[in-house]
Amino acid sequence: MARTLSSLLLLVVFLSPAMGGSVGKLIGVVKDQKSGEPLIGTNVRLDGTSLGGATDFDGKYFIINIPPNDYTLMVTMVGYTPSKITGVRIMGDLTTTIDVELSETILQVGQEVVVIAERPLVQKDLTAKTAIVSGKDISSMPVTEVGAVVSMQAGFVGNNLRGGRTGEVAYWIDGVPVMDAYDGGQIVEVNKSLVQELQVISGAFNAEYGQAMSGIVNISAKEGGSSYSGGLGLYGGDYLPSEGGLFPGDGYILKPDNKLFPGNKFKVNNIRNIEANLSGPLLTDKITFFTNVRYIYFNGNKKGFLRYNPWNYSYVAALPNGTDTLLSVVPNGLGDSSVVPMDWSERYYAQGKLTWHISSLMKLSANYIYDDRRAKKYDRAYTFNPNGKGNEYNLSNTFIFQFNHSLSSRTFYTLGGSYFQKDYQYYLYDLQYADSITANGDHIKVEVVDPYGPHYVWSELSQTLPYSFMTGGTDLDKSHRVTETGLIKFDLTSQIDGMNMIKGGVEYRSHIITNESMTLVPADYQVGFDYVNVPQSYAYIRTQIRDITSPGHDYYEHRPKEFSTYIQDKMEFQNIIVNIGVRFDYFDPDGVIINDPSDPSIDSPLRPEHRFKANGDTMTVQDRLAFWYRPASVKKAWSPRLGVSFPITDKGIVHFSYGHFFQVPRFERLYENPRAKLSQATSENMGMVGNADLNPEQTVSAEIGVQQQVSDDIALDVTAYMRDIRGLTGSQGDAIHVFGGGSYYQYTNSDFGVVKGIVLTVDKKISNGFNARVDYTYQVASGTASDPQQARNARAAGALPEIETVPLNWDQRHTLNMSLNYSASDWGVSSILQYGSGQPYTPTSFGGNQVMVSTMVTNSQSKPQFFDCDVRAYYELTIRPVKFIFFTRIFNLFDTRNQTNPYTETGRSDYSLWEPVAQATRLYVNTAEEYYNDGSRYSEPRRIEFGMNLEF
Repeated sequence: MARTLSSLLLLVVFLSPAMGGSVGKLIGVVKDQKSGEPLIGTNVRLDGTSLGGATDFDGKYFIINIPPNDYTLMVTMVGYTPSKITGVRIMGDLTTTIDVELSETILQVGQEVVVIAERPLVQKDLTAKTAIVSGKDISSMPVTEVGAVVSMQAGFVGNNLRGGRTGEVAYWIDGVPVMDAYDGGQIVEVNKSLVQELQVISGAFNAEYGQAMSGIVNISAKEGGSSYSGGLGLYGGDYLPSEGGLFPGDGYILKPDNKLFPGNKFKVNNIRNIEANLSGPLLTDKITFFTNVRYIYFNGNKKGFLRYNPWNYSYVAALPNGTDTLLSVVPNGLGDSSVVPMDWSERYYAQGKLTWHISSLMKLSANYIYDDRRAKKYDRAYTFNPNGKGNEYNLSNTFIFQFNHSLSSRTFYTLGGSYFQKDYQYYLYDLQYADSITANGDHIKVEVVDPYGPHYVWSELSQTLPYSFMTGGTDLDKSHRVTETGLIKFDLTSQIDGMNMIKGGVEYRSHIITNESMTLVPADYQVGFDYVNVPQSYAYIRTQIRDITSPGHDYYEHRPKEFSTYIQDKMEFQNIIVNIGVRFDYFDPDGVIINDPSDPSIDSPLRPEHRFKANGDTMTVQDRLAFWYRPASVKKAWSPRLGVSFPITDKGIVHFSYGHFFQVPRFERLYENPRAKLSQATSENMGMVGNADLNPEQTVSAEIGVQQQVSDDIALDVTAYMRDIRGLTGSQGDAIHVFGGGSYYQYTNSDFGVVKGIVLTVDKKISNGFNARVDYTYQVASGTASDPQQARNARAAGALPEIETVPLNWDQRHTLNMSLNYSASDWGVSSILQYGSGQPYTPTSFGGNQVMVSTMVTNSQSKPQFFDCDVRAYYELTIRPVKFIFFTRIFNLFDTRNQTNPYTETGRSDYSLWEPVAQATRLYVNTAEEYYNDGSRYSEPRRIEFGMNLEF
């Protein structure tokens, strides 16, 4: 491990650090039931914890620093009957109000008044749109992963929240961000059984949250209790597509079998999951643990057929009768036509959390998460040669430490840190390479031959015929990326009086990003591919990795650093609640800028003065390093935040939020193509180069909404929002001209967008066993580009980039999510229904024998609409102390054929204008129907799972 991060981790451990996760607050007033007068000095505490307090002269009390959970509130005072309020729900960053009335009537010794807390349907201190889902709610949903819960919240379209790009949502676990700074992805996705509470904040979130522009997903993890509990879960299943399916674009008409998902035969073990958890005290009640382990294999719904082996070589041969045919000239080149999964995934997961209640004022916890994911990278071209495509390997280790110290009943701090490492690799064969130096001094790595292992083959075996799948060949791409992040954070929270809760903190993050990508090539001693004589032994090649200065091999290591600080105040008055704060972010990119953009490659300079010294000697790379680059500048940003909530009735509030949000561009855009290797095949648009001097991307977000309880069990929330997005990473800038001719592009802060929308939420709390939630979103998301390379790609295709805003790829105008749940004493059923209007796409026109880019505006047409229905049914059987839960889940219940990626010349996934052209062409490998019946252009078909959970 690198020295910097090692030192950082040692410091974290030495400090017994922790970042307090999101905690909540409990307030209320205690009065005499008969007179209504406030009771002074009443003892108030949360049963089973050390958290509590006493009422003041006005009968008011407050308890802060409460982890999210359901509690029992105990209220006692001499001369009054004790009161126990059960089911008190505490939510992170929010205030729960419980008012209590005590009676002077003395009951029998040991008796007490038991009251079930009524959970308000309107959260009065919610100043920004927030969806809150408890772990119990998640367990009853027809979902297998936490990501599915997040994606069904209002404002989400795929991985895009409120019109933002992918990577603009920050995921936090126990108060710690767990994002891969390289590409904005998650370092780890926690198991749903680990979640105590999940919050999705899509409005203007508080100043304590940074490096996100669209929203925050905040997960509070479970911890062990004072008694032992655990469980074991098993389930299996597979896909069960119908012969046809419902096509929403045609009014949900059932169509005949179009063979979209060939090779799918239902086998209950094609999906297999086993999971176990155990929690409880460890040696003493002051130390508790929570552990969870899981293994899951997912067979996928995209299948290939092993008609050809990777070492096969085929060619078209003329026959004596004047016809021709496709011949395989490699022994054993033909496969057995067995069905092979092409999008399988496998995951090993383990998590352990220790919590030490050092005293009534101090708590220390440590959380470790291990996540090992492996998957086949789907590529439809390999349908008949599925063993020739590479696999992805993701391994992450996450450590989170938490120390919480209450200095008084009004003030506490959290001190802590985290360290995580994500190791991503992509390859087909895991071969070993030895360092070598060529005759001209190039540093290469040559394969160490394993006579018993698999081998790569000549790239010529990957060549295909028109409208045909590959008949051989291996994927020669290989990459390895490691992201390491160490974090230290200090937060101080103080309820300075009955109205103001001040919170401030500082945070430091240190990253190490290493990335290497390459395309393997034959070793130098091997002669060229022989098209005539191709025995099986000759098909294999000994590979090498070219020198770093060569095309097809890139490597870099950078150590960017971040620092931030914030302060915020939550002011809770009788008729108004205000969240106000400001955040400061500092970023050192640890990158360089090319001093002379017209001569970008330090390895292959163009200008004479960059190639030769004054005395005529040839410059080396080391010589040019003295003047070639300059450091990228440090970036700073201030972010003010404001949220306001005030009542309009006793059961309704108006909330408003506004804020500025900054996010460092993805590191992959900062450091891309580090040695500025440009294509020599064309003089125009020779490639893209990263830009370590990119400024932070910015969003100004505002929303206004109304929460109103309309009946005893139904509440309504209407929120309108607007986002002004500026400085997004793009390629809209002018081309950079190269000395001697040609041009290339570099990332700039050139893209922008505007998002407007309105969200309607109807929430029905449980009554008579039934509860429901409906989220409807109308949204217009427009911008100059959906992808940073969109403008450059348009130029490469001979078109002009957009100069005005157009619908973004995820501009789904109408989105409806509905969850329904019914629970009886020992059985229940739940369902999730999702509807989305068609997302935009850019049409192309068909020109007979060629497809031409249409002159129509980008994203000017819409895909068919989307509909999905998932259900879960369960039955409980209790044989004390064990409870058995038998369940089944059906995803895409109606087997709807949602057309997610249509052919651009027709706007449909079930028909291409190229298919008749293919049918009129002599095909040797596959039919035109096989080639254009593409299941990957649809959402997944119906999936059925059966399982059992054992809990104790």
